[in-house]
Amino acid sequence: MSAKKPSIEETKYTLQELEAEAEALFNVRPEVLQGAFYGAQETEHTVEQAKLKIQQFMKAMVK
Repeated sequence: MSAKKPSIEETKYTLQELEAEAEALFNVRPEVLQGAFYGAQETEHTVEQAKLKIQQFMKAMVK
């Protein structure tokens, strides 16, 4: 038998909570976080999801 590892669910935060701590968590200004999540349908995100979204936003081509 294989032992199942318990799944650890990461805590989700609202955009307002993430914006309040943007500089400490992501080393970006809150405006960058707002831009990264512009048009997003979800209302809550994990810190890892936010980091990934910010990285994608910062690397996006400007038209």
